[in-house]
Amino acid sequence: MNIVEKCKVNAAKEAIKFIRDAKIIGVGTGSTVEKFVEQLIEIKKELKDKVFIASSIDTRIKLVEKGFCVADLLSVNEIDVYIDGADEVDPELNMIKGDGAAHTMEKILTFYSKKRVFIVDYTKLVKKLGEKHPVPVEVIPEATNLVKHYLENQGYKVKIRYPKKGKYGPIISDTYGLILDVYLNGKDYHDLLETLDKLPGVTGHGLFIGYADYVIVGYPEETKLLTRSD
Repeated sequence: MNIVEKCKVNAAKEAIKFIRDAKIIGVGTGSTVEKFVEQLIEIKKELKDKVFIASSIDTRIKLVEKGFCVADLLSVNEIDVYIDGADEVDPELNMIKGDGAAHTMEKILTFYSKKRVFIVDYTKLVKKLGEKHPVPVEVIPEATNLVKHYLENQGYKVKIRYPKKGKYGPIISDTYGLILDVYLNGKDYHDLLETLDKLPGVTGHGLFIGYADYVIVGYPEETKLLTRSD
């Protein structure tokens, strides 16, 4: 196990503390979340009365394969706690998410959860959003070129996301949207946020501003718990 993987495991272990009193648990998507699911297996007997809501087909499969009770989102009115990862986290705990193209469902689960906990390794901490990752934007497929052209005219670099290998054609999300990656290139995210929130054809985006209650940062030998008041 390399250092970053160890950091992910440390953060995932710490997140277990946040689910012990929860009945309905939302679970995100990604490599750090996979570590969290592995930790769930270690205490499976304690979780027999808990219900999980998955943000993606991938996470749903992983939870079902391990024997956990996974419910459809339509079957619940609220979520007690949500656990997920992030691609970037700034000092105010604002985030970029969506490297796994599940950000639309992840934002829904985040918003409707009573408590929101994000687990990351220390390499995900940035001084300014957009340093390492583009902002994923999910669009209705038919609106792809219109949205892309509009954002390019606003001065953004925009790429349609394609898989690195495997299927031909653009990546399509579980909610049937096409993914555009929008690069901030040093620009402040506030302008892009305002644009995306009002742009027809956009069904979701990976700017998670003001959503995190807690961020658990994994380091090789410890974890740090960050809260919005820090």
